[in-house]
Amino acid sequence: MQLFERSLPEFRSLNASSTFEKVGRVPAEKSARSVATASRRPRPAHLHVAMPLLASAVVDHRCAPVAGSLPTSESEWPVLLLRPLYAQETVVAASPFTLAKMRSLHSIGWLALVPYAIAAPTSPPPDSVAAKASDPPAFFGAISSDGYTSQKWIDALEKARSTVASLTFDQKINFTDLREGSLNGCSGLTFPLPQADMGVGLCMADGPTGINTRYSTQFPAEVTAAAAWDRNVFYKRAAAISAEYARLGAQVPLSIVVGPMGRSVYGGRNWEGFSPDPFLAGEAVRPTVEAFQKNKVTALIKHFVGNEQERFRTGTEIGIAMNLPNQTVDSLIDAATLRETYTYAFAEAIRAGAGSMMCAYQQYNGTFACESEELLVDLLKSELNFHGWVLTDWGGGHNTTSLALNGTDAIGGFPNLFGAALAEDIKNGTVPEAMLDDKLVRILTTWYALDQVELPDVDFERYVADQTSNRVARKTLESAITLLKNSNDTDKGLPIGKPHDIALIGSPAAPSRFGILNNLPFTFNVPWTPYQGVLSDGFGSGSSPAPYVVDPLTGFVIRGLQEERPINIDGYYSDDPWEGTFLADEKNTSALDIKLMYASKAFVFVAAAASESWDRKNLELLNNGGDLINYVADHHNDTIVYVEAPGPVDMEPWASHPNVTAIMYGYFGGQEMGHAIANVAFGDVNPSGKLPFTLAKEVSDYPLNLYNGSVAINPVANFTEGEFIDYKYFDAAGIEPLYEFGYGLSYSTFAISDVSAWPKTGPCPAPVRETNEKLYVDGKLSNMGLYDYAATVQAKVTNSGKVDGAEVAQLYITYPDGTPRKMPVKSLRGFVKPYLKAGESQTVQFELRNKDLAYWSPDHHGWVVPRGDFTFHVGTSSRDLPIQKTFTF
Repeated sequence: MQLFERSLPEFRSLNASSTFEKVGRVPAEKSARSVATASRRPRPAHLHVAMPLLASAVVDHRCAPVAGSLPTSESEWPVLLLRPLYAQETVVAASPFTLAKMRSLHSIGWLALVPYAIAAPTSPPPDSVAAKASDPPAFFGAISSDGYTSQKWIDALEKARSTVASLTFDQKINFTDLREGSLNGCSGLTFPLPQADMGVGLCMADGPTGINTRYSTQFPAEVTAAAAWDRNVFYKRAAAISAEYARLGAQVPLSIVVGPMGRSVYGGRNWEGFSPDPFLAGEAVRPTVEAFQKNKVTALIKHFVGNEQERFRTGTEIGIAMNLPNQTVDSLIDAATLRETYTYAFAEAIRAGAGSMMCAYQQYNGTFACESEELLVDLLKSELNFHGWVLTDWGGGHNTTSLALNGTDAIGGFPNLFGAALAEDIKNGTVPEAMLDDKLVRILTTWYALDQVELPDVDFERYVADQTSNRVARKTLESAITLLKNSNDTDKGLPIGKPHDIALIGSPAAPSRFGILNNLPFTFNVPWTPYQGVLSDGFGSGSSPAPYVVDPLTGFVIRGLQEERPINIDGYYSDDPWEGTFLADEKNTSALDIKLMYASKAFVFVAAAASESWDRKNLELLNNGGDLINYVADHHNDTIVYVEAPGPVDMEPWASHPNVTAIMYGYFGGQEMGHAIANVAFGDVNPSGKLPFTLAKEVSDYPLNLYNGSVAINPVANFTEGEFIDYKYFDAAGIEPLYEFGYGLSYSTFAISDVSAWPKTGPCPAPVRETNEKLYVDGKLSNMGLYDYAATVQAKVTNSGKVDGAEVAQLYITYPDGTPRKMPVKSLRGFVKPYLKAGESQTVQFELRNKDLAYWSPDHHGWVVPRGDFTFHVGTSSRDLPIQKTFTF
């Protein structure tokens, strides 16, 4: 089928080199990877039609969902929803259409290039549906049908308008009021609205790793899912979580996090989000939104925006104490950084149809985020064309009038700033009643579009977990476990092979003496808590209780019994190597020494904790875990380390120890973690996870990137680093990391070859809602969409080893030298994870959108694609990019 045609500027291949000088060290573990020479694929200098995608290619799908399913590494992954997610191999070109006419206040620019396989849109072209329901907005920022690509959402908007028009003033005000007393287990619960067939009210329920009830599943954290680098994993994890919320009857999970991004490695809630890289976070949040709303629960995205630290988020040292407005940290973020880094993933969520946003606690450029017209009206509801409703974080609102006028639609938890107070503002003319109507229309549009009337009444005593959820939780971690180091000695490291005896060492290998830590109340989680035992999750409202936790000891015992000759598994479940010391043969001997004497392999489990309300004080392992690792490695020549952590930890004291033969990074693994760890360790699963952040050689290599001063009036966190966080900072500063962003080993070896690239044109339609972001070329507003396709990059991935497994092929770009401001050395712009049998090859394709080549310009108040030479880098991590191609735009 013919793609939508447009004339491209000159976009031609200048050169394709098979290798280039790598930055930083190449570990011995990487040296076995062969990289074949890239072949040239010359293209005409001017193309008007995109090259067809190969039928056998695996593509990094990024547009409207279509029939088929994403490639998956194992066929046993359950089908969770009524229809599969994306096109897998056969790719059909999108039919031409013209984007819906946007409001005159914000005419459309480019709407995006993305790496996703494209098929014909399942919804009618937006210009054929949006016009029918389009009404002039009652005020700037009011909801409009302009931009919808889904007839279902347009119909829902019309139904919501009709319902609100039928309500009396008192009925409308009553729905905005806070409900007190019993909330049926919900974190927040609105009053019923019989006119919308809402019998109980809207139930808002925590949290990101599962529901705040022990009758649900505790899933791996978002950061863990991000380490899988697999859109199929993102979708299925989200589908399983949201299915449990749906069975519970909670229409609004407070579950999806892309803020904090992880500006500082010390951020207490970084683990709740996906990654400090906006592209990876955006690619993870889009399928997450689609999965949630396919299961009829609202995809609420939080926290908008700039909530990058816990300390002083509410004006106090402790982030749960309320509330000193004049001591609340003020995040100073320039317009370009805001869009390129901190709202990038929010834009992807909006295009996917996210029905709600939670605004953040802290101030943004001098105004509380929940009361900022610049953030919520100008940016979120106008520029990003957000069609859903904005909810305050609990206690995040301060002034009724400011909230009502500046974009907040509902109050989360407390204080009660709408209801009677809002009614008074409307009656005295301070707030137009049209704004009240708009708030209700936004809420009810999502209610109707997702058919939430079909969900059961909320019941937190209902058991909602099932075997599908258990399996998804396990397989998510199996896909995410990141092998950082592995011995080249056949008899050492991983996989385990056939040892007779295994010793599991450290308290995180076994249950805590307090039982499941996440089943204790919020107040248990303070920096001085004596955390010991397995850590399956972080703490605070972002964590989830668990019905059980399969700790590593249990997982290894169950797996060891499956061997024909069962493996002896013993352990030492203290973090103090000298605990249990006794006198033997006239010298002191510890119990640990005895266990190590007969162990074929010694696994050391270490952990770091993180919680809402407190930033991490340091990056040290709990209970002197580094000392434990060194002690074991000094006494055993095959020491394998497993890290349970929310993000980076200090690895310098022990990572290079010659007897540390393997390191696995497991993040927060959820209730099935023991099974997943054992399956990877025994070789049943070939590890394929990649780091979603950078691990530094020295803790001092990380910038602080947060306000760490004393209590002060109006403390400021100045985001002067711009988008140079995580690997972009390390690249710009010339700092060699210990393990770079995107890095991870396998039990096999892989090669990248045959890289080629060519221009591509045509739309990459949003599943639900197009934004109003603008695109400029040569200083002029372009009629191309920001998310339209710009180019295709193709490569061949070969499993050159002897073990079946998956590899993540990664695409990074370098901007032209003439770009008006400093850009990162390289930026992630695509990834594909094919599963390959030993010796098998697979062609993969990265679909680039215009936005992937653009930077945000304050002068144009829009996105600009610069003229000059772009370099595309293809490889398997941010510093293992052996093949590059240069293009001129």
